[in-house]
Amino acid sequence: TVNKEPEKLVDKIWSDWEEFAKYAFNKSHSVCYAELAYITGYLKAHYPSEFMASVMSHNLNNLDKITIQMEECRRMGINVLGPSVNSSFNMFTVDDDDNIRFGLNAIKGVGTNAVKDIIKKRQNEEGKYKDIFDFISRVDLHQVNKKSLEALVYAGGFDCFEGVERHQLLFEENETMFLETLVKYGNQKQADSSSGTSIWGEMLEKTVETPKPPDCEEWPSLYKLKKEKEHVGMYISAHPLDQYKFELSQFNLTSLSDLKNNPGK
Repeated sequence: TVNKEPEKLVDKIWSDWEEFAKYAFNKSHSVCYAELAYITGYLKAHYPSEFMASVMSHNLNNLDKITIQMEECRRMGINVLGPSVNSSFNMFTVDDDDNIRFGLNAIKGVGTNAVKDIIKKRQNEEGKYKDIFDFISRVDLHQVNKKSLEALVYAGGFDCFEGVERHQLLFEENETMFLETLVKYGNQKQADSSSGTSIWGEMLEKTVETPKPPDCEEWPSLYKLKKEKEHVGMYISAHPLDQYKFELSQFNLTSLSDLKNNPGK
């Protein structure tokens, strides 16, 4: 049969859909959100370190969010360790003690190819880097260039090595930075290891002298932290106000977050 009043029918269908849309769309979304909330809540409660490492990795390029998430880690009692060429991967990871380790990709100035090479060389049969000289002798210095190395120094990526400090690596003497001397040493070691044999079949052996770290003045704490924040986006090894913890604890201070939440006070 032909509907003699199609406009009325269309109006009724439309009005029915309007009423349906008032609750159907919201309910369908609320189910999805409820499921996600349950899953994420479960993971945060039972796997807190893994959950927070995943969240921070997802926000790798958003330092504001990572800063907030770092504070959440502190509230939860989770240690967030600085980047390390011997322990870090490209993203945030969790170690055997449930500590979160900073990812190398989170350091400004360290390219993706440099990170891949550092991790790849660390995972071969030679294992972790023994010291700064072993590191500089093994990585691809075309990928892990001077810019990447400087960023790693400022971020504390070499703090895992004993016998050499950040200020020594970047100390400049006679217009030559010690880091540049290390790069020359690494290039020589790699050139020697890849050299062939003589016409008599004997291996060509050369002795490359290991450079000695300079004896120089240590950086002021504030300078070290400033550079750390510039390259990682936040303070990791310490905080500029740590030396005033006792004094600050004696004052009845109001945080900026409290003022923001209570603008009328």
